Amino acid sequence: MIGSPAGRLSSGKCCAPHCRIPKLKRPPQTLADCYDAILFDATGVLIIENEALPGAADTLGRLNMSGQPYYIVTNISSGSDETIFARLRGAGLPIPKVDRIVSAGGVARHRVLEEVAAGRLVSYMGSAHAGHEIFGKHPNLHPADTADTFDTLVVLDDEGFDFKRSVDHILSTFQRRLIDTGEMPRIIMANADIIYPGNNGSLVFGPGIIGPMLQAGLAPFGVPPISVEFTGKPGRAIFEECIARAGTDSLLMIGDQVDTDIKGAKAAGLDTLIVTAGLNNCGKLCQDENGAPDYVAKDLRQIFDETLLPHFVR
Repeated sequence: MIGSPAGRLSSGKCCAPHCRIPKLKRPPQTLADCYDAILFDATGVLIIENEALPGAADTLGRLNMSGQPYYIVTNISSGSDETIFARLRGAGLPIPKVDRIVSAGGVARHRVLEEVAAGRLVSYMGSAHAGHEIFGKHPNLHPADTADTFDTLVVLDDEGFDFKRSVDHILSTFQRRLIDTGEMPRIIMANADIIYPGNNGSLVFGPGIIGPMLQAGLAPFGVPPISVEFTGKPGRAIFEECIARAGTDSLLMIGDQVDTDIKGAKAAGLDTLIVTAGLNNCGKLCQDENGAPDYVAKDLRQIFDETLLPHFVR
């Protein structure tokens, strides 16, 4: 039900699974009161391309005023956290410091440095600029559209390079490795978004589409399902980073995509809210039992009123 919690309001103890109400001196007045910190997806929740969505700046501004912590949990991997911070600030979002950005590329950086330290050849799907910003330079690290071979493929983003040329080259590299060694490169998926919302209700393929494309392209050679390690949503690593930064697991994840935002957060043990903006403007999203959000809202600012306040038991 739009703009509603999972249950009703009475008196007593809050039934939100990760509510911090026992720590409060008074009953909660809003949904935001029930959590130590709020997590926001970026694309589809706060911005579309480089424009802030209605209510986004107001919501972050109110959290700034109250002092309640929040983090931007994004699969955007087209640059460093500093670059993402500047992009969101440029869209008019009053994010106070870069440490509020928790990006899939930033989380992937640790894994990539482990891979190159172990002597593995690593290639990334993304622009050379993004790769250098996120990972730095290393003799074992190259863009995937120029590398002759690699042991590990890191999927960053779909901006700033020839996506089709890169995907074709990656497909051929996987096929050659399969023939030569009987094995395929491992995949570290930073940005797993298969689609994301564009302007005017349009849909755009995201970099995560590389997974199904490779599986389909290699199917004639009898390959098994390709194993993927997720460092961004819906993987657990990015949510563990949020818990570590916040110093608590009493977090509410606000997103617009079931498969990445909602399922990923729920698998990490967090409460979730889906907004009927972003991808939801493009049509009703399917959800199964594992993808059912705890709350649904038309507007981000509802976390500050009583419409989403969790139900209580005596």
